[in-house]
Amino acid sequence: MNTRISPKFMLLLYISVPLFAYIYYITGTRFFHSPLTFYQYLIFTSLIAVVITGAYQIFFWVQRNNDYFKTRCLKISLDDKIPFLPWMVWIYSFLYYIMIGYVVITIESIEQGVTFIFAGLVLLTAQGVCFMIFPCTVPPAWRAYQTRTISEKYLRFIQGVDNGRNCMPSMHCSVAMLVAMMIYPVFSYFSFIFVALIALSCLLVKQHQLLDIVPGILLGYLVYILVL
Repeated sequence: MNTRISPKFMLLLYISVPLFAYIYYITGTRFFHSPLTFYQYLIFTSLIAVVITGAYQIFFWVQRNNDYFKTRCLKISLDDKIPFLPWMVWIYSFLYYIMIGYVVITIESIEQGVTFIFAGLVLLTAQGVCFMIFPCTVPPAWRAYQTRTISEKYLRFIQGVDNGRNCMPSMHCSVAMLVAMMIYPVFSYFSFIFVALIALSCLLVKQHQLLDIVPGILLGYLVYILVL
């Protein structure tokens, strides 16, 4: 499992930061009446790039070191009734970042954006503690599938950088809930459709079990209440 930052990744990061800053600026000012300038978006996008890169390194560090306690599997009988739908990996992977991008576009100040970043770091810390002291996995049989379609190959790629012990609480669901609460003032209860889609995708690609989902959602909500 190679999780080091390669020179190609760093080059892509440097190129993508001003590109995404410009996209955020154009979208934010034209469609959401954002008061931020392009320069402010560039500053904030640079912060996000560094924080996300560092956050993934923390996540991978936990993966490499969360073998001090017994690894458990929280599968229940209802999990066996949930089908395996590899094509849901596209929702699992990309809807996640689209909604985070929406939060970036609609911030009203860098200070507000930094507070959002801090909430994400608090959530990451809480997740890391859970993964260290209570490592959980899914049944090995769930990853014994043939990689015939593009969706299956992409899912296998994702699992190639995942040791499978960071299942409970679901980080995808935690972040989804945190983001949903951030966009709640605009979308009201419709923001929870995003949480439902992410939770459903977690189950249908067999990355998580039912008992991983609810704690993840609750943790995201708790961090929102405490930090924001």
